[in-house]
Amino acid sequence: MNKKKYFLTIIGGVLALTITLLVTFNTSAFSNDIVKKGSKLIEVETNVKDLAIETFDINTNNVKVLYDSDVFNDKIAKESADVRSKLLIALGILTDNKTFVPGDKIPIYFLEGNNIASIAIKHADGTISLTKFDISKKEPVKIDHIVKETK
Repeated sequence: MNKKKYFLTIIGGVLALTITLLVTFNTSAFSNDIVKKGSKLIEVETNVKDLAIETFDINTNNVKVLYDSDVFNDKIAKESADVRSKLLIALGILTDNKTFVPGDKIPIYFLEGNNIASIAIKHADGTISLTKFDISKKEPVKIDHIVKETK
């Protein structure tokens, strides 16, 4: 009977260790996938931001750059809900008129004070656009749209 208890204890310990290792390995592998995807997203956003600043000669001293998460993620957003709502409506306008379509890169937002917002989009056809909106009113109003070839 003693040998049987000893054998069951060994089997139980090995089984518990195996389960622990599998859970730990799967959790860390899943976390690494999330980190890799997050890093790629940040890289894409940074590239679009840099390209827009260079292409449209945006003075970064006069604008505040907002990334996708700054607009969509309530936990990290620093802008008011009103400003973020107007940015979402402006992006919706660009989607409705087919300026922002599937295949385009993630938009980057530039705020000039509380009245003007620009949305830069790197398009799948190799162009980049900058659309300026007046967000001082209840609904955003499109005031300018520029499209340029990228270098």
